[in-house]
Amino acid sequence: MVRFRRTSFEDPRAPFAVSPSSRTPITHASLPSAALPFVQQIRVFLAGDGPAPRRPVHAAVIHDDAIVCWLDAKDDRMMTTAPAPIALTLLQKLLADEHPPLRLAPATREMFMQRATVSSNLPLRPTLWNIGLAATRLDRPMQPLATDMKLRLRRWPDFRILAHRHDHFRLCALLIKQGASVQACCEILDLPPRQVQSFFNAAFLTAYAFPVMGEDLPVRPSPTDGLVSLWRQLRIRWSA
Repeated sequence: MVRFRRTSFEDPRAPFAVSPSSRTPITHASLPSAALPFVQQIRVFLAGDGPAPRRPVHAAVIHDDAIVCWLDAKDDRMMTTAPAPIALTLLQKLLADEHPPLRLAPATREMFMQRATVSSNLPLRPTLWNIGLAATRLDRPMQPLATDMKLRLRRWPDFRILAHRHDHFRLCALLIKQGASVQACCEILDLPPRQVQSFFNAAFLTAYAFPVMGEDLPVRPSPTDGLVSLWRQLRIRWSA
């Protein structure tokens, strides 16, 4: 497998201006605190809830003092520093750990464009979604998710995420209206727990979903005709 690698993972110290007291890259925008778990760092980075001047747009994912990939939240891009299958397999394997040994480092646009030696240019959120679906062992909740935690969608995911995934669309149609737990989604939509849990992991990782409090409400799923109509409208909107 090594002979297919075009470039080695980059040294994270090379592309950044570093302060004398630390190895943290100096940029005008600040990333989420490194004290947060990596999944939370990614969520805050993707959510973009901070003020625009302070909102980071570019970042590097660091593992063992090497850059695995570069993230562009504004243009929804991921650029890997090794061939995509190698980098994505590594991310999937590391995210399966309860405490992934990963961190984010900030980067300016100039650094991002100049220093990212890439083998692939991938859509950011759809790629992270697929990693989230497959990352955890035995489809357990991705930390800090808990088994009984309820999630609600803040908005519809990227159409590329839902394409050819009818059950994901059904879950989105439910969770865009209200928060629900994995168990509630299974009962309402008659879906297997492992499938729903993997959906929760992906939606949580990509910041499309957020935790909510309260008890599950006995809401029935939308009628089939309504789902088909909504699906058709989404397809028309995205293909326009």
